[in-house]
Amino acid sequence: MSPRTRLMTLLIAGVAVVAAAVIALTVTLNRPKEVPQTDPVAATVPVALDADGLAKDFSLGIVLTYGSSGEPGSEYNGAAQGAVVAAHRFSQSGAEVTLSPMNDRGTEEGAREAVRALAEDGVSGIVVTSTGPQALAAAKAAEELGLPAILPYAEASDPADSTWTTKASGVELEEALAAALDGKSRILVVNDGGPVPSTVQAAQALNLQDFEDVTALAQEAAIQTGNQPLPPVEGAPADAESVRITNPADAVVVSAATPQRLARLVQALQARDVSVPLVLPNGADAPAFAAELATLDGAATGQLITLAPAGGDGSALQQDAQGRGMSAFLSAVRLASGDTKIRNLTGDAPLAESAWAADTSSHDAVVALIRAAAQAESNEPAEVADALRTMSFGPGEGLAGPALDFTSPLALTVTPVPVHASAQDLGLRPADANAPRLVWVPSPAAP
Repeated sequence: MSPRTRLMTLLIAGVAVVAAAVIALTVTLNRPKEVPQTDPVAATVPVALDADGLAKDFSLGIVLTYGSSGEPGSEYNGAAQGAVVAAHRFSQSGAEVTLSPMNDRGTEEGAREAVRALAEDGVSGIVVTSTGPQALAAAKAAEELGLPAILPYAEASDPADSTWTTKASGVELEEALAAALDGKSRILVVNDGGPVPSTVQAAQALNLQDFEDVTALAQEAAIQTGNQPLPPVEGAPADAESVRITNPADAVVVSAATPQRLARLVQALQARDVSVPLVLPNGADAPAFAAELATLDGAATGQLITLAPAGGDGSALQQDAQGRGMSAFLSAVRLASGDTKIRNLTGDAPLAESAWAADTSSHDAVVALIRAAAQAESNEPAEVADALRTMSFGPGEGLAGPALDFTSPLALTVTPVPVHASAQDLGLRPADANAPRLVWVPSPAAP
């Protein structure tokens, strides 16, 4: 090698060393000071749940409004089957959990009698799956009898320190409704006897009682949204050009006394080609709404918006703790549905028939009460309540939905967001040709 070649080789090697040092220094200087923490929940959440410390002969009361024909308070009966799934998950690890259903007959007095009967039967706590006045009456009766009570679908008006609600509060739902209507300047309210939040600044309201039938109401709503022309002026020529309303409504808030009546309004609006967003603040998350909408051939599209904590079946696809918790729950639903011996809460049909509706709210309420009883190592209601009052839970404890903190009567730790309807079959539940196809998914902009 000539002296010149040797010199060039040394220079190239020196430049390479300097470059490598600069790169290493740059990486070191730009490395994050804190290494991201790994998810504390295991890589998988087991389907079977254990309850070390749970006393023998443990039982929970489930207060329901019996019926499947639109009885007020019965709209979440399908969703409440998640309680059966929770009990089955614990039984797989040898825990003895008995669920005792009791009919509140859709009345306040019936609710009080149901709770008293459960207390006499020796339950350690109750889950109130009904809604309306009877749910509040059941919670009050439980308070008087010293029974811990969880309400997944109703908000207690004045909860005691042994009564918890795991749904979003009214204030939080109003904030989510405001987010759903953000940017809308002319809001039309279409109502069939349901509550309308006072925060809704409506330009106009249409009530079914003022129309001949739901079709006439839907036609007027379609005119007010600009999706149908105004009626022709009397005496106008037959070939006169149709005219549409100026400044049409750009969103419709739809409310009804029951989820079934809500579905009827939605289907009628869709049949008249109303194309603006339909915001459904009450009842749309109940299985009864999905079932009735499917029966009426209504469309589960992104046009439909309701308010709920982000989650649902779709969260099982997430690569995080909540995703693993939901995945375990849905695996448990499939497993329990495959066993014909596992019946629904009332024992009149296999769980498989309502597997499409079984939800995480009822499941997680049962999980929480079992965890509290195991912590207390007692079946005494007062001791179970004392334990639960100090506890919080997430996927690591077997929850499938959002984390819950029972140090507060409002145990839900996340706020609701606007969610959109979808008819997509995620294939995560047992195949059921008769099940309605409707899931609620957050908008891409939601956290």
